[in-house]
Amino acid sequence: MEAISKERAASVTLIEAKLSEDEMAVYEAALSYALDSLDKGEIERRFGASVDEIEGMRDDLCDSG
Repeated sequence: MEAISKERAASVTLIEAKLSEDEMAVYEAALSYALDSLDKGEIERRFGASVDEIEGMRDDLCDSG
């Protein structure tokens, strides 16, 4: 993965990145594994994000491929 640019929008840092299809597949698989293996509380504790947020991130990866 290569970070192309970084900018701050409100309280969020946005990063534009270039990555291979294989890298995207690994990230999607890792998020799917976490969603399938961990309960809601553990996901929120480990990732600092809700199950819905993690599902949305995973779905975005699936939709971009």
